[in-house]
Amino acid sequence: MSQYHFPQIPMREALREALPSNDQTSAEPTRNPQFTYVPPSHARALDPENIIVEGMRGAGKSHWWAVLNSDQHRNYLASVFPETRITNNLNISQGYGVGLRPKDAPGKDTLAKLVEKYDSRHIWQTVVAVHTEFPEPFPNTPGKWEVMVKWVKENPEDFDNLQDDVDLQLARLNQTSLILFDGLDRLANDWQSIRPLARSLFQLALDLRASRAIRIKLFVRSDMLEDSGILAFPDSSKLLARKVPLTWRRVDLFALLFQCLANADTQGEGFRFQCEKLFGQNWTVESNTRTWLLPQSMRTDEGLQREIFHAITGYWMGKGPKRGAPYTWLPNHLIDGRDQVSPRSFMAALRYAVENDQPHTDIWPWALHYKAISAGVQEASRIRVDEITREDYPWVEALMQPLRSNITVPCDPKEIIQLWKNDKTLDKLQTRCEQGEVRLPPPRIDEGEQGILIDLEDLGVIQRLADKRIQMPDVYRIAFGLGRKGGVKPLK
Repeated sequence: MSQYHFPQIPMREALREALPSNDQTSAEPTRNPQFTYVPPSHARALDPENIIVEGMRGAGKSHWWAVLNSDQHRNYLASVFPETRITNNLNISQGYGVGLRPKDAPGKDTLAKLVEKYDSRHIWQTVVAVHTEFPEPFPNTPGKWEVMVKWVKENPEDFDNLQDDVDLQLARLNQTSLILFDGLDRLANDWQSIRPLARSLFQLALDLRASRAIRIKLFVRSDMLEDSGILAFPDSSKLLARKVPLTWRRVDLFALLFQCLANADTQGEGFRFQCEKLFGQNWTVESNTRTWLLPQSMRTDEGLQREIFHAITGYWMGKGPKRGAPYTWLPNHLIDGRDQVSPRSFMAALRYAVENDQPHTDIWPWALHYKAISAGVQEASRIRVDEITREDYPWVEALMQPLRSNITVPCDPKEIIQLWKNDKTLDKLQTRCEQGEVRLPPPRIDEGEQGILIDLEDLGVIQRLADKRIQMPDVYRIAFGLGRKGGVKPLK
């Protein structure tokens, strides 16, 4: 057992204050800046000079899209994380994403109408003109997108001249206009319509690299960057060369947790005191933002992180070492098939553990019980599967239904394919796709079962082991109801 433990009741309250209870789906941040932590790879992603930010669901794409649009949060990044190169000479706006007003960005229905008459490039050029405030003769009429797109199409020389004038003016003022785009999978209801819109936006982002002071930053899902139809334009490789993935190492996940605990409203002081008393950690406060700064060792030293976390949880995921230690067990059971852990899943598991666990007696003095952590992983799996099947890839649920309670992984792919054939799963899915019931169908559905397995592998839902068998990570397996010897029990 761990040598130390934090006081149980105050630590549980600190966790309640520190862990987010909501998702980031709006155009504005939903938490105070002090709860924001920037891992090293994310600092590169936020750099205005890097165009493409790639991330899985829950990795932080929409979070950063919203944070960069907030003056308060940008000031926080500039003060606490200067490595992001976010400075006060940036004019940041949102060109597309969830929750924007029609005056800021054309909605999905407006885009569908515009592409019937205009080239996609003209649409995105218009968005740039609006957000960089082109002067006359550009007809800057907020919300009247067709009027403005029509002008861009009919006046290419005037557009180019105005863009050059605006670019030069920004450069003279030592200003940069950075326009953010998120939620590109929501540009339309099917890949056939999304591809030309996304391709034109990517190409325009590359072209604007030649400008002095106008930049586009794209927050993109991994599958879009693997779609050859989207990247089918000259020099797309140059764009991908500046791609920065949003990755979360184990050390980053726990640094995020400790950052939030240290700045909890009423119990943050107690957490900082215990870290100083038990582990010799010295804290400083950033005066401009009143943020308690995480000591460098708590950001990077996994041995220290392990001891601190085990002072919250106890040392083992059971009564002894057989089932492993919470510090490694928790992220290992949340990792997907692409070896990525979503901080959203990580925090959701801990939130569920602290809110749904029964009060402990003196027999278990730590704030979190290992059974509560295991239940938290089950809940995180349920949330993750609900997100992927309801919002992003509804066709995944149709593929998983015949496998529920009928498969134990790892397994031979033939076992999965046979269950699909017995159920006529692909025939049913193909019919639903043709009838328009399934938004964004699997890209390789025409290649049959083998193509579908590749699609699931690309999403990280499954993995192929060295012996060609199929494995499914726990973050999906539990909620999809597949078995695994010795693993966390699947949900029924």
